[in-house]
Amino acid sequence: MDKVRLSIRAQNHFGQLKHKTGIPINVLARFGMVLSLNDPSVPNPDMYDERGMELLPHILYGKNEPVYVAMLQYRLKQDGLSYSKYWERMIRAHLNRGAGILFPRIGSIADFAGLLGAPSR
Repeated sequence: MDKVRLSIRAQNHFGQLKHKTGIPINVLARFGMVLSLNDPSVPNPDMYDERGMELLPHILYGKNEPVYVAMLQYRLKQDGLSYSKYWERMIRAHLNRGAGILFPRIGSIADFAGLLGAPSR
């Protein structure tokens, strides 16, 4: 995969979350993607436009790229989807759906404590 393009809506969600928390968009996208991967329903890649910003894999995943690739491969297998046919489409779908899952849960940096299972103060 050379790059993945977010939808305008996901770009806006991640941009607003960055403003609220100071967390870079690529890190927010990782959180969102993991939340989407945890959702047992299969996202529909056709629901998301491709008019938003582009993310390069080495920026999106950072040094933990093999971990994210393994999670996505596992999820494709669980969903009964062909790697060669659905790989890029489902990465995009999980990133975009993840933005929608993450956005309403985060009002400030403190809200990440709940996502990480840490006790709130």
